Amino acid sequence: MDSTTQYMLALLRASLNETTPNLPTIDTGEWERIYWLARKHGVVTMVNDAIEKLPSEQQPQGDIALSWTLSAERTRYHYAHQTEVLQAIDQKARAENLPYILLKGMTLAKLYPRPDSRPCGDIDICFPHNFERGNALLGDSNPHLDGKHAEIAIDGVPVENHKQLLDLNFKSQKKAEAYIWNTLSTPSDDHTLCPMANMVYLLMHTVCHLTAKYKLALRNVLDWGLFLRANQESLNPDECHSVMKQIGMDNAFNMLTYLSAEFIGSDLSAFINGNLRQRDIDRMRELILSKQYFEAVPQNLPLFQYLITRFKRNSQRRWLYRYLPASPSERLRNIIFNFSKRNTQ
Repeated sequence: MDSTTQYMLALLRASLNETTPNLPTIDTGEWERIYWLARKHGVVTMVNDAIEKLPSEQQPQGDIALSWTLSAERTRYHYAHQTEVLQAIDQKARAENLPYILLKGMTLAKLYPRPDSRPCGDIDICFPHNFERGNALLGDSNPHLDGKHAEIAIDGVPVENHKQLLDLNFKSQKKAEAYIWNTLSTPSDDHTLCPMANMVYLLMHTVCHLTAKYKLALRNVLDWGLFLRANQESLNPDECHSVMKQIGMDNAFNMLTYLSAEFIGSDLSAFINGNLRQRDIDRMRELILSKQYFEAVPQNLPLFQYLITRFKRNSQRRWLYRYLPASPSERLRNIIFNFSKRNTQ
């Protein structure tokens, strides 16, 4: 791990634990590299929170200091605007007596020392068993549908109204979806999933990102660690593992918990049940921090070359399949489906 990554993670841990970072004097060139790395991972504002606690002589100077400040202000502005839109949605939902559940970003932001430091790209919402009424409440009874949700823009803020919560390509995803829906008969007053359902949803959502692109955002891993840290009293580790084993995602649960504890600087060992392969830990850490570990197979290759390239990539990521939701037969089915789809386009 290079010094730039080490400095960024040290600042990030200080921010998430509200402590003063212990860093040597960093020159302007290194501050620029830290800034662009933090931008790539979507954690600029969180890192900036820690920078502000450094002695003035240790803080970045000149143009790069301005870049940190402007990025932080932009993140906070967007969060404030999204909060206003969410308040308007809440008022309408209360007036129409229409229960709803908030998902992902806007609920996870509350786990951070400063909620407006976590960038939220959109508002994810679900109106249990009232998908069409939810669309009408959001202002578009016939919105654009994108797979599992409808996409609606409200005052410039993208809002995704979920008809289903997860992609349903594999058995484990379907089992997780069914588990979560069984908890939604009586939505909570704070419009969030109960801790166990949220645990299942967040893990599957995180792994779905990994399944789709073989890449995993650092921010998703931070969310997972902060969620477990905030719910240590309400989540029973044995029950978590029991549910994860039924779904078939216990390996992923252990791996994400181990790395998220490392990144946020907290002890989450009570949630880890089972031995992890050190080589897999190192490779997963590299995948998360580099964001360039696996490249997509180009679609414009001749079929034979495409097959050879795909085979090589599958061999590269063979270790990763221990942490993905697809069984060997499901992966083979999807490869065949993708080949068929490619040839018909």
